[in-house]
Amino acid sequence: MMLKSITLLLLLSSTQGWLFKPKPKQVCYPNIGCFSNAQPFNNAKRTLPQSPSTIDTTFNLYTRQNTDTAQILDPYDTNTVSSSHFDPSLPTIFITHGFQDTAKSGWPLEIKNALLQNGDMNVIAVDWSKGTQGRIYRQSAANTRVVGATIGNMIKVLRDSFSLPLGQVHLIGHSLGAQIMGYAGDRVRGIGRITGLDPAGLYFEKFDTKVKLDPTDANFVDVIHTDGASLLEMAFGIRTPNGHVDFYPNGGTRQPGCKRSLWSNIQNFFQGKMGKISSSIACSHMRAIDFFTESINSSCEFKAYLCTSYLEFYSGKCKSCANGCNRMGFHADKNVHGKFYLQTNAAPPFCKI
Repeated sequence: MMLKSITLLLLLSSTQGWLFKPKPKQVCYPNIGCFSNAQPFNNAKRTLPQSPSTIDTTFNLYTRQNTDTAQILDPYDTNTVSSSHFDPSLPTIFITHGFQDTAKSGWPLEIKNALLQNGDMNVIAVDWSKGTQGRIYRQSAANTRVVGATIGNMIKVLRDSFSLPLGQVHLIGHSLGAQIMGYAGDRVRGIGRITGLDPAGLYFEKFDTKVKLDPTDANFVDVIHTDGASLLEMAFGIRTPNGHVDFYPNGGTRQPGCKRSLWSNIQNFFQGKMGKISSSIACSHMRAIDFFTESINSSCEFKAYLCTSYLEFYSGKCKSCANGCNRMGFHADKNVHGKFYLQTNAAPPFCKI
């Protein structure tokens, strides 16, 4: 009897993956369709995305006619576009943020300012901060699907109602925002470029390409990896290549000038110094933003070298352009693909001459 009981327990243990596997669920929302948590979209622990009304994605347009005060665009009201300064003959750049961040202040506005200094264009800062409130990261990760679909609808309106050429659309996202732009590109084929600024790794890196940014999402996908290590090392970026061009400054992990001390972060936690934890942990993760922002108007080229690994590059085996070079950041060459390595300074200006 005991042997039969043990055998039954072992059988149940070995088959529980299919005996007790939860049935896939889905949610459906007007204008953007249905979202299931069936594979491969079980990456965020089967969490389903919240509704568009809960996330409340907003599109904040800036041009050289309104550099400081945004005009709000609505993908479901074309009058908001026709009455704005949006010009379909100009390049159009979308920018969005990641976990517990916003597009209404901070780095998205710094990039916006640098872009408008560089040229006459439409810059649309996409804010989904209401969809990434709280501490439950997996809900924010799931919500990226709805935000991406909403951005996709905005792009379709600009294309279909205002004749915006998709080839001059450039999507820029940081962390979860990079994954959002991948979903947008998957919805609207033919987008000119997507730039991923240290795309989020947790719930994405080890999963199917359908759930994360990949080279099929735009005509050109470039990625800057700055925090690609394990979560146990207090890192948040993706390590594996996921673009036509993948830049690994300083190896793509810990960046010069950034400290990552688990013990000090534990101390700060118990002392209630949450701000110090955020700045310490996120430093390398945010450095991709710094590099990209500086690259827009810098005379320094952020020259990166094609190489098989950072070890090969660091040992001096790839420090010529014989095999290929590229410029990390805004001025990346769309025609030279592969993995590129470079070193930067620990503080601004980051580009090494």
